[in-house]
Amino acid sequence: DNIIVASCTQSSNFPSTAGAVSTALQGAQDGVAFQLSPNCSSLTWSTYLGGANTDAAYGLKVNPINGNVYVCGGTKSNNFPTIPGTIHPLQIGGTADGFVAVLNPANASLIMGSYLGTAGYDQAYAIQIDSDGDVYLMGQSTGAYPVVGSVYSNPGSSQFIHKINPSLTSTIWSTVIGSGTTATINISPVAFLVDYCKNIYISGW
Repeated sequence: DNIIVASCTQSSNFPSTAGAVSTALQGAQDGVAFQLSPNCSSLTWSTYLGGANTDAAYGLKVNPINGNVYVCGGTKSNNFPTIPGTIHPLQIGGTADGFVAVLNPANASLIMGSYLGTAGYDQAYAIQIDSDGDVYLMGQSTGAYPVVGSVYSNPGSSQFIHKINPSLTSTIWSTVIGSGTTATINISPVAFLVDYCKNIYISGW
């Protein structure tokens, strides 16, 4: 029943805890993730999440298998915390990249981290985890986001869905949906769900 939050801050004195990914503001704005007790009376753990430029965390999900906390967002930093061996341990480039980071549920130390995206503008806005622990991300991209696998897609579109294995080391499949142009992002994501049968639900406007 703990409460876990993903957000962002420009404050240099945002509360953080020992052992976390970062206990200090790294850039003009960092993402943050923190856990409160069920009645909000105590802070269990809290971390900044970012690099030397601007970062924001938009969504998180707890892996039902191991309890690890998966956080998604966007970054302009070339030193966002990642782990070698993940699908994109280095900054991809463009205006911004998406990211996914995995935190230890005991103290918010970094277990895994990866950039996501293209040479354009990319943001990972929502995250879901299925009963096998596989990770689903929904976001926006103005680049040529890769389409992998036998998937439904609207080629050249500016919204993506990306399924990754729990360790963030390989893509299971990815696709793009929308009007068929990366020149204009045409869906603002509102909600994202993967159900028990692994059906995927998207809403937006």
